[in-house]
Amino acid sequence: MRWVLLLAAAMMAFGCDDGAPTDAGVDASVVDGGGDDAGPDGGPMGEEIALPGLDGPVEVVIDDRGMPHIYASTVHDLMVVEGYLMSRDRFAQMELIRRNVLGTLAEVLYNADPSVLGDDRDSRFLGFMRQGRAIYESLPADDETRLAAEAFVEGVNHYIDQVLDTDEYLPPMGLELLNIVRASPNFGHWDPADVFAIARFQSFNLSYDAGADISRTAALAGVRAAFDPTSLDERIASRAGVYADFWSERQARDVYTRPDFNDGSTTALLPPIRRPLPPEAARLPTIAQLNGAEAFYARLDQNPLFRRDPHMGSNSWVVSGEHTASGQPILSNDPHLSLISPGVWWYVHLNTQRMGGDIDAQGVAFAALPGVVLGYNRDLAWSATTTGYDVTDVYDEEVTFRNAGTPSEPDWVPVSVLFEGGQVDLDTIDESITVFGGDDVTVVLYDVPHHGPIIPDTIVTPDVVDPPTDSTATGRALSVRYTGHEVSNELAFFVGLLTSESVDEAFAAQDNFVVGAQNFSFASRAGDIAWSTQSRIPQRQAAACSFNIESNGTVTGISPLYVLPGNGGFEWESDLADPFIPHDVNPARGYIATANQANVPVTRDGNPCNDAHYIGGDFAVGYRMGRIVERLDEATAAGGITTDDMIALQAETRSSLGETMRDPIVAAIDHALGDATDDPALLAVVTAAGGDGMTALTDARTRLMAWTLETPHGVGATDAGEIADSVATTIFNATITRLSGLAFQDEADLIGRRPGSSQTARMLEWALADAETQRTMPLYTYRDSYLTVTDWNDTVLWDDISTDAVIETRDERVVSAVLAAMAWLETELGADADQWRWGRLHAVRFSQIVPPVGDPGIVSIPPVGSEEFPIGFPRHGDYGAVDVGNYSMWGGERFTHGSGASQRLVVEMTPDGPRPFNALPGGQSEDIESPYHDDEAELWRRNEQPALYFDDADVEAHAEAELSFVPG
Repeated sequence: MRWVLLLAAAMMAFGCDDGAPTDAGVDASVVDGGGDDAGPDGGPMGEEIALPGLDGPVEVVIDDRGMPHIYASTVHDLMVVEGYLMSRDRFAQMELIRRNVLGTLAEVLYNADPSVLGDDRDSRFLGFMRQGRAIYESLPADDETRLAAEAFVEGVNHYIDQVLDTDEYLPPMGLELLNIVRASPNFGHWDPADVFAIARFQSFNLSYDAGADISRTAALAGVRAAFDPTSLDERIASRAGVYADFWSERQARDVYTRPDFNDGSTTALLPPIRRPLPPEAARLPTIAQLNGAEAFYARLDQNPLFRRDPHMGSNSWVVSGEHTASGQPILSNDPHLSLISPGVWWYVHLNTQRMGGDIDAQGVAFAALPGVVLGYNRDLAWSATTTGYDVTDVYDEEVTFRNAGTPSEPDWVPVSVLFEGGQVDLDTIDESITVFGGDDVTVVLYDVPHHGPIIPDTIVTPDVVDPPTDSTATGRALSVRYTGHEVSNELAFFVGLLTSESVDEAFAAQDNFVVGAQNFSFASRAGDIAWSTQSRIPQRQAAACSFNIESNGTVTGISPLYVLPGNGGFEWESDLADPFIPHDVNPARGYIATANQANVPVTRDGNPCNDAHYIGGDFAVGYRMGRIVERLDEATAAGGITTDDMIALQAETRSSLGETMRDPIVAAIDHALGDATDDPALLAVVTAAGGDGMTALTDARTRLMAWTLETPHGVGATDAGEIADSVATTIFNATITRLSGLAFQDEADLIGRRPGSSQTARMLEWALADAETQRTMPLYTYRDSYLTVTDWNDTVLWDDISTDAVIETRDERVVSAVLAAMAWLETELGADADQWRWGRLHAVRFSQIVPPVGDPGIVSIPPVGSEEFPIGFPRHGDYGAVDVGNYSMWGGERFTHGSGASQRLVVEMTPDGPRPFNALPGGQSEDIESPYHDDEAELWRRNEQPALYFDDADVEAHAEAELSFVPG
């Protein structure tokens, strides 16, 4: 989204509004955080704030990390004050999230940037406002989740009252947005239904994958069009299996959370089930439908809130006390989300126990949502990673249209869809959008009753010449069915966790977590460790899961990972029964680990559809999980695990790709430096490179062979070993990101798209180290008639299909990539290779999402234009590292990353309660003048995570400000 230009224009357009309401009903105004007695948080020491509606006094201690510890006598007061304090730290971010989610940006910003109306249209299609309202209204008045949301919104609205009641200019804390939106007559209070809409958006963000289904279908269509297995051109026919290689569901590392899960959820260790192929399974949508759908989801990606970083993931593990030094379990969690400023999470400690209640919980909350999402109470700690379960399907609908226009100017209106031999009328949804500075707009959406909303961009109207008025004809469209379109209350799970005392109680609370399937792991003070993925997992009719990879690598049948025919026979029949949903309690191996990979081995053979139950197939390829399992196996065998050990594992950066690819690359260099006459293509490259090229290859070989596979950023390093590893990391990654283009760009051009970076990394690894398993091994006729080396046993993908005069081989492609990398690094980083430090290329900046006016980069961490960190904080790790910092595997000129550990939580559950450690990528406050704006970022970038304060004595010892809230 165009926020920098938008906000600057809006400030000029609106200026100040002197007509705002003046009676806010809140005695203390702390919007500016001023006062002569201000503490380090910007709030006065001992400040008293009167809030209407409180049941009693509430005490708050702000510690030296900026975390508020809220002590109240009732849950209502706890949530009111949480909403108020979160708003004081993050309101600009919260309001931006809310308006994006609800589709109400145009209410306050259209006059500055009319393009926000398009964002609102897209949000209305996604339907969070409708879903939030439906969930809220489904709850009885005394439901504890409803009451918590209402109280939280009370607190937010008290803060809004203060904003409306001040004429003072707000400080540069990202809140310039308030000076803009409050100028609109449409600016006002939050509604409790907004909380449920935002909660549903968060579930959507972690589970909705319609865009992936569409992209995968488009890739399959591209492969089928480009590489006909019956082609007489052996170069074409031998690549017919490229889809099964590029877009395989098989993991790069054969590791799972519970490989022996035997509750019936998988028969992956048994002979696969072959399902009958339905007659229409191979039907694919039209190019126009696919292009429209991809354009829609690409447009969503332009919005910072909806953008899906393809490199995201998460890590979590919990170790049994039988393997720890203390004898108590330790839980670790670093969810990988977009690294933004202000950050995703906000620290909070909620306590009613001190005043006789049941709650004593601490952790992180999503900005704009109440409670604690990830954290711990006195008896239980919990963490989460995404499962990748398939809970979204896209359907290709045969739509009947009616011409509401004239024969010369037809106006085709969708009326019904074909389903199970009959016509089903479409439901119409009219969404009204208020436009500040323009005419209000009504958006008409169409909903397939048995599937879901039609993606507007995918409507293909009938191609009929001069159709009579009111005549009907057939067209096409894509609809989306998603578990999140139905009413459920995930917030109830997190409310339940606040007081859960055991794994059993946590599991009971998790029954409420229907949408957004997650790997939730638990550690209890009683010593139990557990993991559950409880959620709704649709089970489809057999025809929807008839996918198969034939011996030549071509795909037959279909699966829910692709666009399904919408005319019946491919429907959701039921939900996976609880006993078959993957879970574990106190496993024999002494730990539970998840990292977004398939948590049970349903994709071991590359086919997620031939098991007893289908749960999905779009999982992480397993690089992080492979290393985590390796380290945990070693640690549990040795015993005596400490929290320091778990913190070190979160900082693990050994190169998984280097382990498998370094040696084949060096072998290719050796071939070039030796006798290359047996490979004409390689010989030509060696000859052209000359003496300087051979010197560069020799230097690369020496550095790669000395590499320990550790990947330090090396910026500012003085240790010779650290510098050597850093430079080798640079050479290796500059090489493989060029090799991907040299090897696969020709096929990608013909297909019309590239595989994603994780798929590309896996394919490079397979091609270099495991070519025999690929479906693009050359045919014998290809070898005999087209190759001079007849015993060549590599995938044909090494050969550039666009060149007729030469057959490119693996060693030629590898050596060409090394030479290109060395030349680019010399140009980019200088002639002294010892200065090719990895951190000069591999860096991260926490990018602002609510920029203040005037400086487009001032809220980012580090700020744009920083002399010390010109491209961001230098970072260790390379693609697939546990301490994730992934980048595009294509191009080789940009290695910065935008997602990573959104927290680094480690908590030991001692007999006295939790002993937590954490660091956030940023800080508590969006105010750039606050000491809590970027203090956590300094810890995060150094992989430091000091202890947090949970017990009263620790909190008081580290108090930096105290606030008292009283009824008023």
